[in-house]
Amino acid sequence: MGPREWVEKHVMGDGDLLCYGNLFDELEEAGAGVFWEELKRAAAPYVAGGRDRARAAQARVDDLIRTLLARDARFGYAPPFCHKGCANCCHQLVYCTLEEARAIHAHCLERAIAIDYGKLQRQLRHVDVDAAGDHTGTTTWDDQPDADRRCAFLGPDRACAIWPVRPLVCRAQLAEGTDAHCTPHNGEPDPEAAGITYVEVNYLISAVFTIHRDSVKKTMGRLLLDLR
Repeated sequence: MGPREWVEKHVMGDGDLLCYGNLFDELEEAGAGVFWEELKRAAAPYVAGGRDRARAAQARVDDLIRTLLARDARFGYAPPFCHKGCANCCHQLVYCTLEEARAIHAHCLERAIAIDYGKLQRQLRHVDVDAAGDHTGTTTWDDQPDADRRCAFLGPDRACAIWPVRPLVCRAQLAEGTDAHCTPHNGEPDPEAAGITYVEVNYLISAVFTIHRDSVKKTMGRLLLDLR
């Protein structure tokens, strides 16, 4: 079985591939052979993983980013702007898998972290969904008061209350130079935004999101509301 056939069987199933970030561009730049081989390489540990595969995937993303940033530093590149409290990227709709949502829910129960379900419900009023309850890609997120645009887990100190179990997408947000343009506009990136992206991370998140496309399309807010 070739890498493409393996990915189609174990990752895509009967659906399409969900390409995270600019991964689709990699298909044209690297060629189909490299693309499918790298996607299989990224997906295989997750497919073979057990109950802790979500946490293992998050740890892999953290390790990849740490390693790649260290490599870039050796070549003189500046580190990401990101630091505790910058938080401009924490004012948008968040996607995660059901397994990640369960980990967040359990983390909050164990540590007595209150989940603002009222805010989650209000936020979802600005998220367009289809008949199946899946997000269509359209939002009116910016029509909310600023307090509701903020992530439900962003504390008054602008720090993440669920940092150890934050979703994959939150781990991959790396601002270059400034955080001034990190907040999207109704789901569309600010054209002035500059980020540090790593194709290795995009392969992994794309594989995970494709495997869990049904839950990812519900968004983190809906998944947490359903877990109450």
